[in-house]
Amino acid sequence: MLRPAARLICLLVIVIGFSSIEISAASAEASVPPEGSSTVHEVRIPKASDKFEPALLKIKAGETVKWVNQDDRGHPIASIPGQGTNDKELFSSPIPPGGSWSHTFRKVGEYPYFCYIHYVMMGAVIVEDPDKTPPAKTE
Repeated sequence: MLRPAARLICLLVIVIGFSSIEISAASAEASVPPEGSSTVHEVRIPKASDKFEPALLKIKAGETVKWVNQDDRGHPIASIPGQGTNDKELFSSPIPPGGSWSHTFRKVGEYPYFCYIHYVMMGAVIVEDPDKTPPAKTE
């Protein structure tokens, strides 16, 4: 009996957290990678697995992530409210089976996300500064 109540509370928190987003403008802007975006990283939603692969992805600012749904169910992508660099950065309509959705990350930071229908599905994108190179290894 607690489980349906917990789901309802989670859904209410999500709806309230995203109520100030202009969904149509955000989706249209984020769904198509801009021209000149050289690198597109892919996150797969495998069939019948309720997970993102890879669950953690490191990219550079200005690069694009494309979520590809290989499952038989739709999966919407959304930022986890109250977490990350910009907790309202990601919000897609349900990605249909065989479909995809892309978003270009312009700011350095951490972007945790989840499927807001199947809340056990979580992932994160870590966006790094493209101008910073890792320190050289010394032997």
